[in-house]
Amino acid sequence: MESLETINALIAKAEEAKLIGLDFVKGLDKTVVQDSYNGIGPEFLGADKRAKVTEHLYLFAPAALVHDLRNEFSDGTRYSFEYANDEFLQNCRKLADRAYAWYNPRRYRARAVAQLLYVAVSAEKFGWRAWLEAKARHEQKMAAKTK
Repeated sequence: MESLETINALIAKAEEAKLIGLDFVKGLDKTVVQDSYNGIGPEFLGADKRAKVTEHLYLFAPAALVHDLRNEFSDGTRYSFEYANDEFLQNCRKLADRAYAWYNPRRYRARAVAQLLYVAVSAEKFGWRAWLEAKARHEQKMAAKTK
């Protein structure tokens, strides 16, 4: 679990980049955001591997924060899954464009990485599985609260 300081820094970067979906994140309690953000990668990847991936792809961490919260509140529908993934791609592209000027080749490399991340989160084997698992976890949390 990331510190509240890290969460606040990611939210600030997301605000600076005017990421889509940030209003959704800001409407949630910070502890919910803190509990839901797991870095870059699905839960089943494991904390150690996600930490390494996040370290290497930190540029996209603010987009991953928004995406993780979309997953946390997954409704299990294909429509919401596709919306969350499209939003993630747009946010990653914004972060890449913000980090590198149009004439810098790294901008286009970062955009290519953003596209690869989108393919991963959209894939049946990884993204859809994580989306459905997130829905099941959310339902379990809600059921536990009503007991």
